[in-house]
Amino acid sequence: MKSGVYITTTYKEAIQLLKKYISINTVNPPGNVTPTADFLKTILEKENIPVKLYWPDKSTGRVNLLARLESTGTKRPLLLLHHMDVVPVDERGWTVDPFGEVEKDGFIYGRGALDMKNYGIVQLMSMLQLARQGIELERDLLLLAVCDEEIGGDLGAKWIVENHWDDIAPEFVLDEGGFGTEGFFTEDNRLIFSVGVAEKQMYALNLSIKRPPGHASMPPMENANFILSEALGRVATYATPENLTPVAKEMERRLGGLEHTVYNNAVRRNTISLTVLKGFVGDPPKTNVIPEKSEAVLDCRLLPEQDKDEFMKELKEVIDDDRIIITPILEPKSESVVSPYDSDLFRIIEEETAKIYPESITIPHLVIYGTDSRFFREKGAICYGFFPGPVSLEEYSRIHGNDERIRIESLSKATDIYCSVVKRFCEKQ
Repeated sequence: MKSGVYITTTYKEAIQLLKKYISINTVNPPGNVTPTADFLKTILEKENIPVKLYWPDKSTGRVNLLARLESTGTKRPLLLLHHMDVVPVDERGWTVDPFGEVEKDGFIYGRGALDMKNYGIVQLMSMLQLARQGIELERDLLLLAVCDEEIGGDLGAKWIVENHWDDIAPEFVLDEGGFGTEGFFTEDNRLIFSVGVAEKQMYALNLSIKRPPGHASMPPMENANFILSEALGRVATYATPENLTPVAKEMERRLGGLEHTVYNNAVRRNTISLTVLKGFVGDPPKTNVIPEKSEAVLDCRLLPEQDKDEFMKELKEVIDDDRIIITPILEPKSESVVSPYDSDLFRIIEEETAKIYPESITIPHLVIYGTDSRFFREKGAICYGFFPGPVSLEEYSRIHGNDERIRIESLSKATDIYCSVVKRFCEKQ
């Protein structure tokens, strides 16, 4: 079954545009996205769509782009949001050029193919189709392409929200944080389309301890590395309490249960990951020196309703050693906001996805990583993470990894669904 906006040239154009978009190297750092902003600007202005550039840091090429299709209605805008920057690449692990416009065996390869230049292109196609068809809108449609998401968003979405909110003020936002997956939420092969409605809070903590250094041949009574290692061992064996949030309960209801997959485990509870461990002297490390200081970093992801101070109290009880100093590196400003999933937009997403994938299930879900949506939710916007294209577990594992790629069929159908969702939600009735 085909949905209303779908035409062959749309997805063929999307394929070529995505290859070009990926070919522009926007690795962050250094974070220069000016060439991608120029790429989008040229396409949009050719279709007579107004574009505005915002420069938080012109010296490094960090720029944000806003395009607008104006409406004749009075409803607040729908904002299509994506980031133009990508994470670094270790080309030694790639079998293709990560910026080479590679199309092979039914896939488009390259850094950003799934995170998240694919979103950018289906968003671009949605705006282009409405403009080309001259459809009258009841709310403005905005396309916002931002810099800096991969290193926190300070000069991207966060900067736009803090400095130019009056230029956008959306009621709804479509961002990253949702895919079609098999074997991700369930152990069978059911196709599940997840729509991100909230995300876990990011809480990064530095653990450190100082004790007298010494020569390895005459170890002191207290060794900073041993003390910290023992504390980390207690953290490693600690099972954080399970707490099914309202979003998790709705996931469970729609799926007929929450199976114990790796992802679902993170949805059920706060998680603690050891990401950095340092306890040595010299470069390369001196093997015969007992260091004065030992340090570790814990990446903690808290459920939306979790109070960070209560979590800190819980963690200190687990560590159970006053000699270890805990210092926040990154902490949430407030408890995470959950977007409602009973809106017209969520319903349209379900209906349009089911037209192309009638056997699929659409669920609201808790995003376990950080996205730019958090800045918009804090201002009251309803945000959904949504990409209506199937991604296998194997393909998902390539995000931020080697040989990142997207299935052309997935991109094609995602373009169809996305265009239809945007058209139905924005078109004047």
